[in-house]
Amino acid sequence: MKAQIFSVGTEILLGNITDTNSKYIAQRLSEFGIDLYKMVTVGDNFDRLLKELKNAIGKVDYIFITGGLGPTEDDISKEVAIRASGKEDKVVIDEESKKKLDSYFKSNERALSVNIKQAKFPKDAIILPNDIGTAPGCIIDCDNKSKIVLMPGPPQEMKYMFENKLLKYIKKEAVIKSKTLRIALLGEWDMASRIDLHSTNPTISPYFDDEGGFLRISAKAESDDKALILLDEKEKEVREVFGPLLLSDDGKRKEETLIDLLKERKEKVSCAESITGGMVASSIIDIAGASDVIEESYVTYSDRTKEKILNVSYETLRKYSAVSKECAYEMLDGLYDRTKSALCIITTGYAHKGEAFIGVKYKDKKFVREFKFSASRNKARRWTKNRAMDLSILIMRGMYEDNFDI
Repeated sequence: MKAQIFSVGTEILLGNITDTNSKYIAQRLSEFGIDLYKMVTVGDNFDRLLKELKNAIGKVDYIFITGGLGPTEDDISKEVAIRASGKEDKVVIDEESKKKLDSYFKSNERALSVNIKQAKFPKDAIILPNDIGTAPGCIIDCDNKSKIVLMPGPPQEMKYMFENKLLKYIKKEAVIKSKTLRIALLGEWDMASRIDLHSTNPTISPYFDDEGGFLRISAKAESDDKALILLDEKEKEVREVFGPLLLSDDGKRKEETLIDLLKERKEKVSCAESITGGMVASSIIDIAGASDVIEESYVTYSDRTKEKILNVSYETLRKYSAVSKECAYEMLDGLYDRTKSALCIITTGYAHKGEAFIGVKYKDKKFVREFKFSASRNKARRWTKNRAMDLSILIMRGMYEDNFDI
Protein backbone atom coordinates (compact mmCIF):
# COMPACT_ATOMS: atom_id res chain seq x y z
CA MET A 1 0.00 0.00 0.00
CA LYS A 2 1.11 3.56 -0.72
CA ALA A 3 0.50 6.88 0.97
CA GLN A 4 1.11 10.56 0.44
CA ILE A 5 1.25 13.28 3.09
CA PHE A 6 0.16 16.89 2.67
CA SER A 7 0.94 19.55 5.25
CA VAL A 8 -1.18 22.63 4.66
CA GLY A 9 -0.28 26.12 5.81
CA THR A 10 1.46 29.20 4.46
CA GLU A 11 3.23 29.50 7.84
CA ILE A 12 5.16 26.32 7.04
CA LEU A 13 6.24 27.61 3.63
CA LEU A 14 7.41 30.88 5.20
CA GLY A 15 9.45 28.99 7.78
CA ASN A 16 7.47 30.41 10.68
CA ILE A 17 6.63 26.94 12.00
CA THR A 18 8.26 23.55 11.53
CA ASP A 19 6.29 20.67 10.05
CA THR A 20 6.71 17.92 12.63
CA ASN A 21 3.40 16.27 11.69
CA SER A 22 4.68 14.79 8.43
CA LYS A 23 7.70 13.30 10.16
CA TYR A 24 5.50 11.71 12.80
CA ILE A 25 3.02 10.25 10.31
CA ALA A 26 5.84 8.95 8.08
CA GLN A 27 7.45 7.13 10.99
CA ARG A 28 4.16 5.54 12.03
CA LEU A 29 3.28 4.48 8.48
CA SER A 30 6.60 2.70 8.11
CA GLU A 31 5.66 0.56 11.09
CA PHE A 32 2.56 -0.61 9.21
CA GLY A 33 4.44 -1.53 6.04
CA ILE A 34 2.80 1.34 4.14
CA ASP A 35 5.16 2.88 1.59
CA LEU A 36 5.27 6.66 1.61
CA TYR A 37 5.11 7.98 -1.95
CA LYS A 38 5.99 11.58 -1.16
CA MET A 39 5.42 14.50 1.22
CA VAL A 40 4.15 17.85 -0.01
CA THR A 41 3.70 21.21 1.71
CA VAL A 42 1.05 23.50 0.22
CA GLY A 43 0.11 27.00 1.32
CA ASP A 44 -3.40 28.16 2.09
CA ASN A 45 -4.36 28.28 -1.59
CA PHE A 46 -7.51 26.49 -2.74
CA ASP A 47 -6.55 25.92 -6.39
CA ARG A 48 -3.02 24.70 -5.70
CA LEU A 49 -4.14 22.24 -3.04
CA LEU A 50 -6.98 21.02 -5.28
CA LYS A 51 -4.56 20.38 -8.13
CA GLU A 52 -2.19 18.43 -5.86
CA LEU A 53 -5.00 16.33 -4.41
CA LYS A 54 -6.44 15.46 -7.81
CA ASN A 55 -2.97 14.35 -8.90
CA ALA A 56 -2.67 12.10 -5.85
CA ILE A 57 -6.13 10.45 -5.98
CA GLY A 58 -5.88 7.03 -7.57
CA LYS A 59 -2.09 6.87 -7.27
CA VAL A 60 -1.95 6.09 -3.54
CA ASP A 61 -4.20 4.29 -1.08
CA TYR A 62 -4.06 6.91 1.65
CA ILE A 63 -3.76 10.70 1.41
CA PHE A 64 -3.01 12.29 4.78
CA ILE A 65 -3.68 16.01 5.23
CA THR A 66 -2.77 17.93 8.36
CA GLY A 67 -3.81 21.51 9.02
CA GLY A 68 -6.48 23.77 7.58
CA LEU A 69 -9.47 22.40 9.52
CA GLY A 70 -10.18 25.51 11.60
CA PRO A 71 -13.04 28.04 11.30
CA THR A 72 -11.29 30.85 9.38
CA GLU A 73 -11.40 31.57 5.64
CA ASP A 74 -7.87 30.31 5.08
CA ASP A 75 -8.71 26.94 6.66
CA ILE A 76 -9.48 25.25 3.37
CA SER A 77 -8.30 21.63 3.64
CA LYS A 78 -11.67 19.97 4.18
CA GLU A 79 -13.44 22.02 1.52
CA VAL A 80 -10.73 21.19 -1.01
CA ALA A 81 -10.81 17.50 -0.10
CA ILE A 82 -14.59 17.45 -0.55
CA ARG A 83 -14.23 19.09 -3.97
CA ALA A 84 -11.45 16.72 -5.03
CA SER A 85 -13.54 13.70 -4.02
CA GLY A 86 -16.59 15.00 -5.92
CA LYS A 87 -18.84 15.03 -2.84
CA GLU A 88 -19.88 18.67 -2.65
CA ASP A 89 -23.58 17.75 -2.92
CA LYS A 90 -23.37 15.23 -0.06
CA VAL A 91 -22.24 17.62 2.68
CA VAL A 92 -24.30 17.63 5.86
CA ILE A 93 -23.89 18.88 9.42
CA ASP A 94 -22.77 16.12 11.74
CA GLU A 95 -24.99 16.51 14.77
CA GLU A 96 -22.53 15.01 17.26
CA SER A 97 -19.81 17.42 16.13
CA LYS A 98 -22.28 20.32 16.32
CA LYS A 99 -23.22 19.37 19.89
CA LYS A 100 -19.56 19.43 20.93
CA LEU A 101 -19.10 22.86 19.36
CA ASP A 102 -22.22 24.13 21.08
CA SER A 103 -20.95 22.84 24.42
CA TYR A 104 -17.46 24.23 23.86
CA PHE A 105 -18.73 27.73 23.01
CA LYS A 106 -21.45 27.55 25.69
CA SER A 107 -24.26 28.15 23.17
CA ASN A 108 -22.74 31.43 21.96
CA GLU A 109 -24.61 31.83 18.68
CA ARG A 110 -22.04 34.14 17.09
CA ALA A 111 -19.15 31.80 17.89
CA LEU A 112 -21.15 28.80 16.70
CA SER A 113 -22.03 30.48 13.39
CA VAL A 114 -18.32 31.08 12.70
CA ASN A 115 -17.23 27.60 13.75
CA ILE A 116 -20.07 25.53 12.30
CA LYS A 117 -17.98 24.70 9.21
CA GLN A 118 -15.97 22.40 11.46
CA ALA A 119 -19.07 20.20 11.83
CA LYS A 120 -19.74 19.84 8.08
CA PHE A 121 -18.76 16.58 6.33
CA PRO A 122 -19.84 14.37 3.44
CA LYS A 123 -22.61 12.18 4.89
CA ASP A 124 -20.64 8.97 4.20
CA ALA A 125 -17.41 10.27 5.80
CA ILE A 126 -15.97 8.62 8.89
CA ILE A 127 -15.76 11.29 11.59
CA LEU A 128 -12.65 11.38 13.77
CA PRO A 129 -13.68 13.22 16.97
CA ASN A 130 -11.23 15.72 18.41
CA ASP A 131 -11.21 15.26 22.19
CA ILE A 132 -8.63 17.97 22.85
CA GLY A 133 -9.59 20.61 20.27
CA THR A 134 -12.54 21.97 18.30
CA ALA A 135 -11.76 20.69 14.78
CA PRO A 136 -12.75 17.05 14.12
CA GLY A 137 -10.95 15.07 11.48
CA CYS A 138 -12.46 12.66 8.99
CA ILE A 139 -11.85 9.97 6.39
CA ILE A 140 -13.31 10.58 2.93
CA ASP A 141 -13.49 7.61 0.53
CA CYS A 142 -12.83 8.71 -3.04
CA ASP A 143 -14.88 5.97 -4.75
CA ASN A 144 -12.39 3.29 -3.61
CA LYS A 145 -9.55 4.99 -5.48
CA SER A 146 -8.00 6.61 -2.41
CA LYS A 147 -8.94 7.52 1.13
CA ILE A 148 -8.34 11.12 2.20
CA VAL A 149 -7.56 11.39 5.92
CA LEU A 150 -7.95 14.89 7.37
CA MET A 151 -6.43 15.74 10.75
CA PRO A 152 -5.84 19.02 12.64
CA GLY A 153 -2.58 20.92 12.38
CA PRO A 154 -1.60 21.39 16.05
CA PRO A 155 0.83 18.49 16.67
CA GLN A 156 -0.67 17.56 20.03
CA GLU A 157 -4.16 17.27 18.52
CA MET A 158 -2.90 15.45 15.42
CA LYS A 159 -0.93 12.83 17.38
CA TYR A 160 -3.80 12.20 19.77
CA MET A 161 -6.24 11.76 16.89
CA PHE A 162 -3.86 9.52 14.96
CA GLU A 163 -3.26 7.19 17.89
CA ASN A 164 -6.71 7.17 19.49
CA LYS A 165 -9.18 7.69 16.64
CA LEU A 166 -7.55 6.83 13.31
CA LEU A 167 -5.45 3.72 13.82
CA LYS A 168 -8.34 1.26 13.82
CA TYR A 169 -9.19 2.36 10.26
CA ILE A 170 -5.66 1.95 8.87
CA LYS A 171 -5.03 -1.37 7.18
CA LYS A 172 -1.65 -2.87 7.97
CA GLU A 173 0.11 -4.10 4.86
CA ALA A 174 2.83 -5.69 6.94
CA VAL A 175 4.69 -5.25 10.20
CA ILE A 176 7.94 -3.29 10.27
CA LYS A 177 10.11 -3.48 13.36
CA SER A 178 13.28 -1.49 13.89
CA LYS A 179 16.17 -1.54 16.32
CA THR A 180 18.76 1.17 16.91
CA LEU A 181 22.32 0.14 17.80
CA ARG A 182 24.69 2.77 19.23
CA ILE A 183 28.33 2.34 18.17
CA ALA A 184 31.30 3.70 20.15
CA LEU A 185 34.37 5.64 18.98
CA LEU A 186 33.99 5.18 15.20
CA GLY A 187 33.37 7.95 12.71
CA GLU A 188 30.55 7.60 10.19
CA TRP A 189 32.67 6.35 7.29
CA ASP A 190 34.58 3.92 9.52
CA MET A 191 31.39 2.50 10.98
CA ALA A 192 29.70 2.16 7.58
CA SER A 193 32.73 0.54 5.94
CA ARG A 194 32.75 -2.35 8.42
CA ILE A 195 29.26 -3.66 7.72
CA ASP A 196 27.47 -4.97 4.60
CA LEU A 197 24.74 -2.46 3.78
CA HIS A 198 23.25 -4.34 0.82
CA SER A 199 20.76 -6.44 2.76
CA THR A 200 17.16 -5.74 1.69
CA ASN A 201 15.20 -7.40 4.52
CA PRO A 202 16.25 -6.58 7.11
CA THR A 203 17.79 -3.35 5.90
CA ILE A 204 20.65 -1.79 7.80
CA SER A 205 21.46 1.91 7.59
CA PRO A 206 24.25 3.96 9.18
CA TYR A 207 23.47 7.34 10.72
CA PHE A 208 25.33 10.02 12.61
CA ASP A 209 23.90 12.61 14.98
CA ASP A 210 25.13 14.86 17.78
CA GLU A 211 25.79 11.79 19.93
CA GLY A 212 27.84 9.93 17.33
CA GLY A 213 27.24 6.94 15.09
CA PHE A 214 24.40 4.44 15.17
CA LEU A 215 22.95 1.72 12.97
CA ARG A 216 19.24 1.20 12.38
CA ILE A 217 18.06 -2.29 11.45
CA SER A 218 14.54 -2.56 10.00
CA ALA A 219 12.71 -5.81 9.24
CA LYS A 220 9.43 -6.27 7.37
CA ALA A 221 7.26 -9.34 7.89
CA GLU A 222 3.67 -10.49 8.19
CA SER A 223 3.76 -10.66 11.98
CA ASP A 224 5.58 -9.16 14.95
CA ASP A 225 7.21 -12.49 15.80
CA LYS A 226 8.62 -13.03 12.30
CA ALA A 227 9.91 -9.45 12.11
CA LEU A 228 11.65 -9.83 15.48
CA ILE A 229 13.31 -13.07 14.34
CA LEU A 230 14.73 -11.27 11.30
CA LEU A 231 15.95 -8.43 13.52
CA ASP A 232 17.68 -10.79 15.94
CA GLU A 233 19.49 -12.59 13.12
CA LYS A 234 20.81 -9.34 11.66
CA GLU A 235 21.78 -8.02 15.08
CA LYS A 236 23.95 -11.11 15.64
CA GLU A 237 25.87 -10.23 12.46
CA VAL A 238 26.38 -6.67 13.69
CA ARG A 239 27.61 -7.88 17.08
CA GLU A 240 30.16 -10.13 15.40
CA VAL A 241 31.51 -7.15 13.45
CA PHE A 242 31.57 -4.49 16.18
CA GLY A 243 31.95 -6.58 19.33
CA PRO A 244 32.35 -4.43 22.44
CA LEU A 245 32.03 -1.22 20.39
CA LEU A 246 28.28 -1.84 20.34
CA LEU A 247 27.22 0.33 23.27
CA SER A 248 23.48 -0.35 23.31
CA ASP A 249 20.81 -2.15 21.33
CA ASP A 250 17.78 -0.29 22.60
CA GLY A 251 18.26 3.19 21.12
CA LYS A 252 19.24 4.65 24.47
CA ARG A 253 21.46 7.69 24.69
CA LYS A 254 25.01 6.94 25.77
CA GLU A 255 24.43 8.79 29.01
CA GLU A 256 21.51 6.49 29.84
CA THR A 257 23.72 3.47 29.29
CA LEU A 258 26.37 4.97 31.58
CA ILE A 259 23.84 5.81 34.29
CA ASP A 260 22.44 2.28 34.14
CA LEU A 261 25.91 0.83 34.67
CA LEU A 262 26.59 3.13 37.64
CA LYS A 263 23.21 2.41 39.22
CA GLU A 264 23.66 -1.33 38.80
CA ARG A 265 27.00 -1.14 40.61
CA LYS A 266 25.88 1.54 43.10
CA GLU A 267 28.76 3.80 42.05
CA LYS A 268 29.28 7.52 41.53
CA VAL A 269 30.78 9.64 38.76
CA SER A 270 32.55 13.00 38.98
CA CYS A 271 33.78 15.26 36.17
CA ALA A 272 36.36 18.00 35.69
CA GLU A 273 36.13 19.69 32.31
CA SER A 274 38.10 22.25 30.40
CA ILE A 275 37.48 21.98 26.63
CA THR A 276 33.94 20.66 27.10
CA GLY A 277 33.00 23.31 29.64
CA GLY A 278 30.53 21.16 31.56
CA MET A 279 28.99 19.32 28.59
CA VAL A 280 29.90 15.87 29.95
CA ALA A 281 28.25 16.48 33.31
CA SER A 282 25.32 18.34 31.75
CA SER A 283 24.58 15.50 29.33
CA ILE A 284 24.46 13.08 32.26
CA ILE A 285 22.25 15.41 34.28
CA ASP A 286 19.87 15.63 31.28
CA ILE A 287 18.83 12.04 32.00
CA ALA A 288 16.27 11.18 34.69
CA GLY A 289 17.99 9.35 37.52
CA ALA A 290 21.27 11.26 37.23
CA SER A 291 20.97 12.42 40.84
CA ASP A 292 21.56 8.82 41.93
CA VAL A 293 24.98 8.65 40.30
CA ILE A 294 26.60 12.06 39.83
CA GLU A 295 28.77 13.17 42.75
CA GLU A 296 30.56 16.38 41.79
CA SER A 297 31.34 18.37 38.65
CA TYR A 298 33.83 21.16 37.97
CA VAL A 299 34.56 23.40 35.01
CA THR A 300 38.30 23.94 35.33
CA TYR A 301 38.73 26.14 32.28
CA SER A 302 41.67 28.26 33.38
CA ASP A 303 45.13 27.17 34.51
CA ARG A 304 44.44 28.79 37.88
CA THR A 305 41.37 26.62 38.53
CA LYS A 306 43.26 23.50 37.46
CA GLU A 307 45.84 24.33 40.12
CA LYS A 308 43.34 25.43 42.76
CA ILE A 309 40.72 22.69 42.42
CA LEU A 310 42.65 19.72 40.98
CA ASN A 311 46.16 20.37 42.34
CA VAL A 312 47.73 20.40 38.87
CA SER A 313 51.25 21.65 39.50
CA TYR A 314 52.44 24.98 38.25
CA GLU A 315 55.57 23.27 36.92
CA THR A 316 53.52 20.87 34.80
CA LEU A 317 51.46 23.68 33.33
CA ARG A 318 54.55 25.76 32.60
CA LYS A 319 56.57 22.91 31.09
CA TYR A 320 53.87 20.95 29.21
CA SER A 321 50.86 23.35 29.08
CA ALA A 322 47.28 22.66 30.08
CA VAL A 323 46.72 20.69 26.89
CA SER A 324 49.03 17.78 27.50
CA LYS A 325 49.00 14.21 28.68
CA GLU A 326 50.91 15.23 31.79
CA CYS A 327 48.28 17.81 32.74
CA ALA A 328 45.46 15.36 31.97
CA TYR A 329 46.90 12.74 34.31
CA GLU A 330 47.27 15.28 37.12
CA MET A 331 43.69 16.49 36.53
CA LEU A 332 42.48 12.91 36.81
CA ASP A 333 44.43 12.25 40.00
CA GLY A 334 43.29 15.55 41.50
CA LEU A 335 39.66 14.84 40.71
CA TYR A 336 39.84 11.42 42.34
CA ASP A 337 41.63 12.78 45.41
CA ARG A 338 38.91 15.38 45.79
CA THR A 339 35.83 13.19 45.16
CA LYS A 340 36.83 9.52 45.63
CA SER A 341 34.28 8.66 42.92
CA ALA A 342 34.51 5.21 41.34
CA LEU A 343 34.39 6.86 37.90
CA CYS A 344 36.28 10.09 37.20
CA ILE A 345 36.18 11.84 33.81
CA ILE A 346 38.33 14.80 32.72
CA THR A 347 38.74 16.73 29.47
CA THR A 348 41.25 19.33 28.34
CA GLY A 349 42.15 20.66 24.92
CA TYR A 350 41.99 23.34 22.25
CA ALA A 351 38.59 23.27 20.55
CA HIS A 352 39.65 25.65 17.78
CA LYS A 353 42.68 23.48 16.95
CA GLY A 354 40.87 20.16 17.19
CA GLU A 355 43.11 18.83 19.96
CA ALA A 356 41.81 17.09 23.06
CA PHE A 357 42.90 14.86 25.90
CA ILE A 358 40.30 12.71 27.62
CA GLY A 359 41.06 11.00 30.90
CA VAL A 360 39.00 8.27 32.56
CA LYS A 361 39.72 6.61 35.89
CA TYR A 362 37.61 3.67 36.98
CA LYS A 363 38.67 1.98 40.20
CA ASP A 364 42.27 0.88 39.57
CA LYS A 365 42.16 1.54 35.81
CA LYS A 366 43.37 4.87 34.50
CA PHE A 367 43.59 5.96 30.87
CA VAL A 368 44.41 9.20 29.08
CA ARG A 369 43.90 9.44 25.35
CA GLU A 370 44.90 12.17 22.91
CA PHE A 371 42.59 12.91 20.00
CA LYS A 372 43.10 15.13 16.97
CA PHE A 373 40.34 15.94 14.54
CA SER A 374 39.09 18.51 12.07
CA ALA A 375 35.91 20.23 13.20
CA SER A 376 34.42 23.59 14.10
CA ARG A 377 34.86 24.75 17.68
CA ASN A 378 31.52 23.59 19.08
CA LYS A 379 31.47 20.43 17.00
CA ALA A 380 34.88 19.59 18.47
CA ARG A 381 33.48 20.06 21.97
CA ARG A 382 30.54 17.75 21.23
CA TRP A 383 32.91 15.23 19.66
CA THR A 384 35.07 15.25 22.80
CA LYS A 385 32.01 14.81 25.05
CA ASN A 386 30.85 11.81 23.01
CA ARG A 387 34.28 10.17 23.12
CA ALA A 388 34.39 10.68 26.88
CA MET A 389 31.07 8.81 27.15
CA ASP A 390 32.31 6.01 24.87
CA LEU A 391 35.55 5.53 26.78
CA SER A 392 33.82 5.58 30.16
CA ILE A 393 31.34 2.86 29.18
CA LEU A 394 33.99 0.65 27.60
CA ILE A 395 36.33 1.02 30.56
CA MET A 396 33.55 0.23 33.03
CA ARG A 397 32.73 -2.87 31.01
CA GLY A 398 36.39 -3.92 31.06
CA MET A 399 36.53 -3.82 27.25
CA TYR A 400 38.67 -0.81 26.51
CA GLU A 401 42.20 -2.22 26.43
CA ASP A 402 41.57 -4.32 23.31
CA ASN A 403 40.24 -1.25 21.46
CA PHE A 404 43.03 1.09 22.48
CA ASP A 405 44.17 1.75 18.91
CA ILE A 406 40.87 3.22 17.72
